[in-house]
Amino acid sequence: MRLVVVDNDAAVIELLTLDLRLEGHDIAATAADADAAIRACAEYDPEVVVVDLKLGKGPDGIEVARQVARPGRRIILHTNYVSADVIKRAEAVGAVVVEKGNLRALRRAVVS
Repeated sequence: MRLVVVDNDAAVIELLTLDLRLEGHDIAATAADADAAIRACAEYDPEVVVVDLKLGKGPDGIEVARQVARPGRRIILHTNYVSADVIKRAEAVGAVVVEKGNLRALRRAVVS
């Protein structure tokens, strides 16, 4: 799978890219904010986008998901802020929610 990983925390990006590469996935690009994420998706056409909810200033991960959604692309909202509202908003744009820290659930969501 070709992935774009988006998080404003460099340590999280490092952990996720290491783990997902060890699982055999191609990390086409990483991004630390919404604009870079949208550009990376346009340039690399990933099959899967893993995006944090809170990206600092500017649009959040749900807005990124809305802008990069397309048929056949899986979008995973990877966040510490799991609530009924976040899940509802994510599902409305075609994203699934995975809580940060649960790498097993993230791996499953990438290939599901």
